[in-house]
Amino acid sequence: MAEREKRLIAFVVYPGVTPLDLVGPLTVLRDLKLGTPYRTVVVGERLEALATDTSLHVTPARTFADVPAPYAVFVPGGGTATIQAMQDQALLSYLQQAAGSAEIVGSTGNGALLLAAAGLLDGRRAATHWAYADLLEAHGATSVADGWVEDGRFLTAAGGTAGIDAMLHLTARLRSLSAARLAQLWMEYDPQPPFGRPDAVAASSELGAHLRDRPATGAAGHGGPAMSQMTDDSVRRTIAIVLYPDLTALDLVGPLQVLAELERFAPGYRTVVVGPTVEPMATDVGLGLVPDAPFSDLAHPDVLLVPGGRQGTIRALSDPVIREYVRTAASSARIVASVCTGSLILASVGMLDGRRATTNWAFQSVLDRLGGRYVRERWIHDGRLVMSAGVSAGIDMALYLAAVLTDEATARRIQQAIDYDPQPPFGGIDWDHLPLLARLARAAIGVAAPFIAAKPRRLTRTALSRHAERAA
Repeated sequence: MAEREKRLIAFVVYPGVTPLDLVGPLTVLRDLKLGTPYRTVVVGERLEALATDTSLHVTPARTFADVPAPYAVFVPGGGTATIQAMQDQALLSYLQQAAGSAEIVGSTGNGALLLAAAGLLDGRRAATHWAYADLLEAHGATSVADGWVEDGRFLTAAGGTAGIDAMLHLTARLRSLSAARLAQLWMEYDPQPPFGRPDAVAASSELGAHLRDRPATGAAGHGGPAMSQMTDDSVRRTIAIVLYPDLTALDLVGPLQVLAELERFAPGYRTVVVGPTVEPMATDVGLGLVPDAPFSDLAHPDVLLVPGGRQGTIRALSDPVIREYVRTAASSARIVASVCTGSLILASVGMLDGRRATTNWAFQSVLDRLGGRYVRERWIHDGRLVMSAGVSAGIDMALYLAAVLTDEATARRIQQAIDYDPQPPFGGIDWDHLPLLARLARAAIGVAAPFIAAKPRRLTRTALSRHAERAA
């Protein structure tokens, strides 16, 4: 199909963008292309790595000039960087041009400020991150307190996971309710915030000022000395999140957004995305992610977090570089965490033998084959292991982890700061009545499980045998 015939849904990125505002919606829409003409694409002014409001860098797939007239255009938020971007004429011109012919125009987080700055929201109702509601009003829109709102062809969502809720609604509209429910299941979006819904009272002027006065790009401590130059005390308080090719972006971005906020409230912690190289890596949503540092710069983090994925994770189970890093980093880490099928990587190096563990609902048989004992729980804390179920469960787990590392009050402030108030538009997941397609997919993975687990288990046995020989 010629590209101009596709119904492209463009997500616009700029320096300082908030990864969760971008990747959450992309994850909902990643399977929309199946059987439909819709495609998502991440666009930027240039094809270069862009800083985000975390340690992560992202790379767009296309430029503004490549996608001049998308079917739909969405702009994610970016904290105080969005305020700076309101003066970016190239960005505003693109939004005006794209919106001129787009059938759907929208935003997540405080991305509505950019639509307003482009003159697109005059007199319209719009949602934004709560800390920026007054600024949105000052630019001609009517701010509403709802998680997301439709006003004609405009679909705007507040921060945190409101973009996920809005995209589930959009999927139902563009395809069907059953497709939206299936998308919700694939990403295991059955949220259970560990401390309940955020307290509206906590959205204080003090916290709002804190959010709006911070540096425009990069989390606290980012952009400082190279990891090899950090003090031993800093390294002991470092949280390493593993990035590898073709992982599920939200598995990484969800916890990262929470933990990047943690270091703003608890500066003793530093969150670093590490990978086998510091080159851009492909993900499941057509967005390139760039690690902050190579594995060698952070051999012994205080906390290790391993995200999951589909084919990328299956390949990682037998990848000697990833296996060795996870094994050695986990051996000295105070806490070892996983998201979704990231637990399969932990199991593949022998860490979960005989232990209760969780993973993505479709891969439970693989976890069992690798030595773990699958239980369907949102997250599990067992000794120094903290594991979460599929994809979006990593956000809930990370909030719990933030409380473990500091206290519940800090975790609640983080939840309020990222505006995490999930409200799935069609309710939660009915685990007792999964659709036939989902049950068939799980059964197929079950058939393949012995073959998926065979090589990594063999590699683990060989490594243990060699260790025993050296010890003798």
